[in-house]
Amino acid sequence: MLQSKAWNIFTWIFIALTVINVVAHNAFIEPNVFTAQNYIFHVITKPLIMISALCFLTKYLSHKEYQNWILVAFMYSLLGDILVMGQDINDIFFIGGMVAFFVAQASYIIYFQRSAGAWLGRNIAIQSLQAGMIIYAAGLYLFMLPNLGTLWVPVLLYQAILAIFGVVALGRFGRVNFDAFTYTVVGAFSLILCNSFFAYNKFIDEISFASAMITLSYCLGQYMILKGFVALRAPQSSGV
Repeated sequence: MLQSKAWNIFTWIFIALTVINVVAHNAFIEPNVFTAQNYIFHVITKPLIMISALCFLTKYLSHKEYQNWILVAFMYSLLGDILVMGQDINDIFFIGGMVAFFVAQASYIIYFQRSAGAWLGRNIAIQSLQAGMIIYAAGLYLFMLPNLGTLWVPVLLYQAILAIFGVVALGRFGRVNFDAFTYTVVGAFSLILCNSFFAYNKFIDEISFASAMITLSYCLGQYMILKGFVALRAPQSSGV
């Protein structure tokens, strides 16, 4: 499937929408180059990124096992994208976006675990990386905590599920085929990086070109998780 015409067409559409959105959004956030056209391109192309992934998933992969969990994750990611665009209007949009992405992460975790049959790393190297993922998530949360105010509980829950997300993605090593594992781990870590950029920029200090880094890491993450799903074969037999 990864060599098919359908995948190549989807890839180019996904890349084009991502690039257009990055360019439009970065023009939009600079007051000296703001135009209504930039804003329209941003608002339209951001949802279309995940819509394109949903269309590919439902048209070409509806027969694959675990497809429903990916479908739920993509749908709630799309909802999160739409809600977060309104965060400057009211904090309720930010909270709603967090809830949507929380559900998306939970769906990914279920897919990762069920497709591998386990979550704990099979060797000390993977287990060390899993421990490092937990330490990283906890450290970032503690770094943000003084600035969270009333949001400290939802952010805590979100950081917790992100840590589990990374841990379970790593735990698939040796339990699914190597291509599926590699693509998925790159995707999972890209989404974790995206959330780190977003959290640091919102709660700690502004980052130059934050919107571009957030969008690029987010889109890479979603694309690579889908690529890992396409590459997934039946779980390998467990020797431990």
